[in-house]
Amino acid sequence: MSTLPELTGVFARLASRIETRNSETVIDDQSDDVLVEDLNQLLNLSEVPRVRVLDTALSLMCFTAPQVFESVIDYSVNTIVSVLSSSIDCKVLRFGKSEVLRVGGSISGHDCLGVMESCADVLGKANEHDLYSISCFEGMLSCSLLYAVLRVAAMTTQFGYTMQLTPILNVQLTDEMIPAISKLVCYMPKEVSLENQELQMRLILWYLDPQNLVKDISQILQDVVGRPFICLNEELYEKINWRSIITCLAFSPLMFIETRALLHRWFLLTGLTSVLELEVELVSMVLDILLRPMWWGLSAEIGSKLPFSCAYFLFKHQLFRILARPLSCDRFLELVHNIKKSVSHSKRKLKHAATTNSMVDHKSAWAMAMNFPDWFYFAALVLSGASFSDSSICEVNEDNQPLTSSILANAAWYIAWILDPIDESVCALLAEKLENLSRSLTNKPLNSCVHKKLKKPKPSTSQSQTIRLWLEELKDAKTIDVKNNVMFRRIILGMLIGCSDAIDEDGYELLLHYVATGMLLQSTESQYVGFKHKRWNHEFLDKCSRKEPVTGACIVFSLTDIAEKISDSVSETREIAVDFICKVKFKAVGYLLKCLKRLLQFEIGENNDILVKDLHRRMLRWRHQGKDVFHGYKDLDDTINVITSKFS
Repeated sequence: MSTLPELTGVFARLASRIETRNSETVIDDQSDDVLVEDLNQLLNLSEVPRVRVLDTALSLMCFTAPQVFESVIDYSVNTIVSVLSSSIDCKVLRFGKSEVLRVGGSISGHDCLGVMESCADVLGKANEHDLYSISCFEGMLSCSLLYAVLRVAAMTTQFGYTMQLTPILNVQLTDEMIPAISKLVCYMPKEVSLENQELQMRLILWYLDPQNLVKDISQILQDVVGRPFICLNEELYEKINWRSIITCLAFSPLMFIETRALLHRWFLLTGLTSVLELEVELVSMVLDILLRPMWWGLSAEIGSKLPFSCAYFLFKHQLFRILARPLSCDRFLELVHNIKKSVSHSKRKLKHAATTNSMVDHKSAWAMAMNFPDWFYFAALVLSGASFSDSSICEVNEDNQPLTSSILANAAWYIAWILDPIDESVCALLAEKLENLSRSLTNKPLNSCVHKKLKKPKPSTSQSQTIRLWLEELKDAKTIDVKNNVMFRRIILGMLIGCSDAIDEDGYELLLHYVATGMLLQSTESQYVGFKHKRWNHEFLDKCSRKEPVTGACIVFSLTDIAEKISDSVSETREIAVDFICKVKFKAVGYLLKCLKRLLQFEIGENNDILVKDLHRRMLRWRHQGKDVFHGYKDLDDTINVITSKFS
């Protein structure tokens, strides 16, 4: 079979047999009771005598009509797949003294369009006549046909490499192929598995039409936005369709880079937290696949073929290597030093440039740092005065002499740079204000350089008030757009974790509410014997819409997730790390329950069933993070029972 008409002829005969298979009265289980003559007549697809003799022989050997039809379809599909596979070649072409290695398909772009249309017609007829229920056409058979056609379509773009390894690209893909590709996408398997062929098929579709990648990522994002209580890292692993997308990104560094750039552009355009969180989780999941591929269902052989990290992070790879390591003070100082050097280099390059977009695009150091937010929260912990397991927290020069720049100054600069990576004067002003806040919280003198562990702040009810006054001062200064800056309010999350011993529950509630809504509740004072006790006015929470309690509960979940991620890095033992998480939970549980009780007052419709299930799962997970320390806590038990009753 050497010509395209012969190949399309096989496609045509296959389509015809599928229609015949559906239109004939097929007898399966009762075939033994059918006379040989009737079965012979049923099997005749041609009036050629030798075919009639063959059909009679098959019937005498107890082959039923469905089996014959299935066998014909099976061999036809395998023939097409073999022909398409053999059309892809790898040749060495000689031009005088030079040699060129050409990799591509022998089927031209125009002819490939006809093959794709024929394949779509066959798959359409199979779907129309419910042929997927036949064992011979389900599973790998239909996948093999679709994969072979897509592979040929991809290889119509031929690459040539000279002996000097200079690529020569002969692009033969045409706009007319895009509609044909779109038709084939409809026949992708609904139940996605992690078979290597199905993963490669998705990658080919992304390559042929990048809009397929955009659709896959935007569908995940749409689901994430519609499910605020979703535990994203667990869902990305457990949902097979999502996991296949993550695995495909791990197989293709090029597609991973494109996806990261896509989400980063969306984040710059929208400023939505959900977009940033999805980007962060995608990066985290791909790195996890590289670290433990077998846990993701990949064989050891496939896992060993995955590229090194440098293929996925072509830009700022040295910075990536620091960010991807465990948190510690000395690594944080190394990180800040590396970023400052990178920022200085970028600004020198921008002296003659008309725009500063490159300071925040997907290739920038800022974009890389945004993908690893744990360092941001670590810097906020430093500002709060939390203690760490490594004792060296001050920069030294080559002679091992302390420098005037302490870890506190570096933490303030790093947070300020994340908040405003472009304007150097704004960054410096923010860093100064962050340092002042930190010194107010920890009662440290200016320009101090510490060589011992940071001590926990003494228990004091004034810590939350100090942060509150600082927020009001910064808001009045209008240094940055506090309301719309995604990362600004999240500084408070790191401080709440670091100051969990020093801030009481009312102060925790005040600051959590600010992180969730951007509003500072007014305080009401009541006089007690010997001291003043402050409580916050919850009238706003009582009258709020459905959005505010949802956001508030999500903030508590995020707070605990952050504490869980960084607990091992800032604790000397696992027991201390668990205690670290539990302190945060104890302080936040009151605000969480108030948000949930308010949320449960709203009507839960059928369309929100998935939201309630996500919330129930989240609550059970939150309760056991670190360890369950709420035995006999009636309010929490009652709230979880009410949530359970909503969908049971």
